[in-house]
Amino acid sequence: MKTNHKQNLIVVALAGALAFGAGCTTTHDKPLTSAKLHQRTVERRAVDAVIWGLPLVGEDSCKQAAFRDGKATYNDIVWWPTGSWKNQSPTPNVNTRYLYFFCNTKQDGPVVVELPAAVPGASFYGTIEDAWYVPLTDIGFEGKGGKYLVLPPNFQGEVPDGYTVVRPATYNTMTLLRSILDSGSAADLKAGNDLVQQVKVYPLSQAANPPAQRLLDMSDVMFNGLVNYDASFFTNLARVLNEETVQPRDLEMMGMLLPLGIEKGKPFNPDPATVALLNSAAKEALAWLMDKAATDVTPWWSDSQWCIPSPPITMPTMFKWEMPSYFGVDARGIALSQYFCPTAKLGTGSFYFASFHDHAGNPLEGGNNYRLHVPADVPVSQFWSATVYSLKTSSFFLHATRLTLGSLDKDLKKNADGTVDVYFGPQPPAGQESNWLYTQPGQKWFPWFRVYGPEKGIFDKSFKLPDIELVK
Repeated sequence: MKTNHKQNLIVVALAGALAFGAGCTTTHDKPLTSAKLHQRTVERRAVDAVIWGLPLVGEDSCKQAAFRDGKATYNDIVWWPTGSWKNQSPTPNVNTRYLYFFCNTKQDGPVVVELPAAVPGASFYGTIEDAWYVPLTDIGFEGKGGKYLVLPPNFQGEVPDGYTVVRPATYNTMTLLRSILDSGSAADLKAGNDLVQQVKVYPLSQAANPPAQRLLDMSDVMFNGLVNYDASFFTNLARVLNEETVQPRDLEMMGMLLPLGIEKGKPFNPDPATVALLNSAAKEALAWLMDKAATDVTPWWSDSQWCIPSPPITMPTMFKWEMPSYFGVDARGIALSQYFCPTAKLGTGSFYFASFHDHAGNPLEGGNNYRLHVPADVPVSQFWSATVYSLKTSSFFLHATRLTLGSLDKDLKKNADGTVDVYFGPQPPAGQESNWLYTQPGQKWFPWFRVYGPEKGIFDKSFKLPDIELVK
C-alpha cells in the first residue's frame, strides 16, 4: 500500500513523540534524558521559589533570630537601645532605636498591641506586617497611641470595642517599631526609654490581667536575621508554608513547588542530589537579586544616581505589588531582598533614598574613597542620616567601626555655608573621622540617605541631593 506525504509526516511526528517519551529528546544536539529534564526543572523552579518565597522566609529569619539569639518567644519585644553592626537585619538603622515583636494568632487567638502616645522628646512609628511583609497598618504616626487588635485569618467572632482592628491573611505577624528621640540629651533619652517600657503585647484572652511584658535588650547580642541563600532556604520555606494559610493567588506556585519536594502537609526531605541543586539555585537567585537591586530601581531625579530602592511598581502599589494585569512577584522579591517591614503609607514619617553608583555611573566599591556633599537645610522636620550597607547582605559590614551619621550628631563637621561633606571608604581622610563611614574592600556597597519628618521639598523635588563622587 502506498503511503502519501501526509502519512509520512504523521509517522515522523509519532516517532519524535516516542523518542521524547523515552528520554531521547535533544536541545542544541545534546540528549536530554529523563534525569536531565528533572534536574533542569528543579533548578528553574528552585530559583523562582526563592524569588517568590523571599518575603515569607525573610520574616521567619528575623523571628527565628529573635527566638534563637534573643531567647524571645511570641509577644516578647526585642530591642536595640544602642545600635551596632551586630543587628544583622535587612538595612537596619542605628539613628533610631528598633523594636521587633512577633505574634501568632494560631497559638494565642486575637492579640492586643498597646502603644503609648508621644511625649515631649520621644515618639514611635512603625508598621504591623503579615507573614509576607504586607504592611497592614502604620502605628505611632503623628504621635498617636492606641490599642490594636490583631485577629486570626477569617476571624468571625465578636470584636470588643476600643480597638483598632487589624486583619492579616496569615497567622504570623511581625511589627517593626522605631523609638524616635528628638535629640541625644539625657532628658530625651529617659523619655524614650520610659515610653518603650509602656508598649504591651498580649493575647486578648489575658486582657483582664495582662502578663508582665518581656523587653529584651539586644545591644550586644549577635542577631542574625538574614536569609541564608542555600538549601536551608527551602527547608525554612517548607516549614513556614506548613504553618501558614495558603492564599488563592499562591495556589499555582504551590503546584510549581512539587518537583522540589515541597507540599503542604508533607515533610520536606530532599536527597543529597536535590540538596546540591538547591544550593546552586539559591546562589543563582541571590546573584539575580543583587543585580536587579542595583538596576531595577526608580530614579528620583532624572539626571541623578539617587533612587527609591525598589522596582518602579513599588511606590504606585504602596508595597503591595498588585498591578491591574499581574502580581509583581519579581518586584516584591527584589525589594524585600534589600529591606523589611515596609510602611503602609509611604513618606508619612520618613523617606529613603539609595544609590548604587557614583556620579560617573560606576558601581560603588568598598576599596575606593568617595564623598557626598549634603546641601544645607535639608527639608526635614526631624533629621537626616546616611548609612552604609553591603550589597551582598543588605546589612551592616561585620565589625564595621562606623555605621551611620546624621544631622543630629554632635561631632558632625559642617562647612561654613551649612553644607556637610560625608566621606566613604576603608579609612577616614585625615581630620574627617567624624564625617566618615566605613566600607569594606572587596565588596560592593550602597548607602541609604534617610530623611525623618520629610517636608514638601522632598516630594516636589525642589530639593536635590548631589551624586556620590569618587575621590582619587
